[in-house]
Amino acid sequence: MIRLLKMRSLKSKIILFFILFASIVMILQIGIFQHWIGAIILDKSDAYFEETVHQVGKRVELQLKQFNSLAVGMSNNQVMKNYLSDLKKQTINYNIAKYKISNEIIRTTNMEWIDNIYIFPVRSQPINLYYSIAIFEVDPSIEKLLNEGFGSNPDEVKWMDIQTKPPHTLSALLMIHEEDNLGLLKIDLNEILFSDILDEVHLGNEGTVYLTKDNIIIYAKDREFVGKPVSALDNRQITRVEYELEEKSWKIIGAVPQTEILHGIDQFNRIFMFMVILILAAIMAFAIATAQTVLRPLKKIMRGMESVQQGNLQVVLHHKSNDEFSAIFFHFNYMVDRVNNLIETIYQQQTQNRKAELLSLLSKLNPHFLYNSLDMIYWKAIIKGEEEIGGIIVALSNILRYSISHQNEFVTVTEDIEQLEHYLLIQRMRFEEKLRYEFQIQPDLAHYKIPKLAIQPLVENAMKYAFQDMKHDGLIRIRGYLDENDLIFEVIDNGVGMTEEKVRRLVSICESESEEGGLGIRLVHQRAKYIYGENYGIHIESAIGKGTTIRVRLGGTLICSK
Repeated sequence: MIRLLKMRSLKSKIILFFILFASIVMILQIGIFQHWIGAIILDKSDAYFEETVHQVGKRVELQLKQFNSLAVGMSNNQVMKNYLSDLKKQTINYNIAKYKISNEIIRTTNMEWIDNIYIFPVRSQPINLYYSIAIFEVDPSIEKLLNEGFGSNPDEVKWMDIQTKPPHTLSALLMIHEEDNLGLLKIDLNEILFSDILDEVHLGNEGTVYLTKDNIIIYAKDREFVGKPVSALDNRQITRVEYELEEKSWKIIGAVPQTEILHGIDQFNRIFMFMVILILAAIMAFAIATAQTVLRPLKKIMRGMESVQQGNLQVVLHHKSNDEFSAIFFHFNYMVDRVNNLIETIYQQQTQNRKAELLSLLSKLNPHFLYNSLDMIYWKAIIKGEEEIGGIIVALSNILRYSISHQNEFVTVTEDIEQLEHYLLIQRMRFEEKLRYEFQIQPDLAHYKIPKLAIQPLVENAMKYAFQDMKHDGLIRIRGYLDENDLIFEVIDNGVGMTEEKVRRLVSICESESEEGGLGIRLVHQRAKYIYGENYGIHIESAIGKGTTIRVRLGGTLICSK
């Protein structure tokens, strides 16, 4: 073997080594791991089934306690006792007592878990309260209990043996007594008491649970087992788990077919074998890749040099190992990056030169031409007596001069409000006096500086959406005040308002970097956050039919001295 290895190439040696390693793993898996893992699966399955049956038992105990409370409360009903006492003394008519007792019990009792309710009074015929089959004679066993009672604990719930033939009725008996026995209460249970819990239990795919009393199955999902002894389960190849309830002689039995557990082990073995095969294939692929590790860095360097030779200066070579190739790759990348930076620098210089030429050309355009033209139109309107049109032209001229002036990004509150008044004047002319507006700006804000056009987009948003169905006069109120060191501006309208969904959508547009929809209000929000911080920006409050309030918070650190 050693001589054979010496004769082979390095690539062949690596592949042969990995084949031997994979073979050892396969032998260990077949000889040891499968048996060990199978035992673990069996232990885990048993623990899971025991825990499940335990939890089911706790739920059944809780259900029985709730029923016992219901039954004891029914047997201790004082109104019923009074009528049974009168009936025993024969001081009341039987039919009247029956009617009164039936009305009292049915009115105060939840019948969800109950099929039949009977009362066997002392010295009187049975009373059928709630039933599908009426009882007219007293059974000898009932008669015996009426005469002898329940012994030392008359308030306990006594369970009758379930019937072996359908219907498999499970009945509870309670003694009704005060100073002496007044009668016996019999309650036939509905399957719902247990089906809501037991029918939804899953022990694997085929496992199930059984509720037993005195070794007789009183409930099972497969109704054929009800009424049969627990020994009937011994004929099946199952794994059994038992849990004794607090109710005497009651048990929960979980049964899981052994074939299901063994099937799980077989399925795991198949999956494990498949995984081993995949691992062997991966090991072979890794062996081949490892054999080529030494040649791959050289091939990368050659391909990188060819790309640079062809003019591609975006080449970046990566080498994760910390060896001699790392230094070669680093110097190659540094060389290409330096060349790329020099070319980019030259390109940026040329671009700046072209921009400078363009700005020089644009600076030759005289904006006073537009102002003079508007001024000429204004005087012609005044000469013709169109003072209203002249006022609009002046307002438009002021808006134009304010908007295209780029000397200062920040203006005083007074300057921005004056600009907003010009805008609203034109809008008021447009809506033919149906639009009213009010300014409530604290005088202290006059000399504070704010970003240019910080309020007008909010007013434009109100004009666009608040008064779409202009059935009444519109009112826009612009408020400005100080909140500690911050400036607050509010645009309040009495328009149609917005739903909560629309408000959330508008807020999401403000937060989005997308340029779709809500451009003006989004820019105000993002400018405020960019200039002052994340705690600044737009806040929206609105309700259908109650108008909308848009509030913008700006920083108060930029103050113009008075």
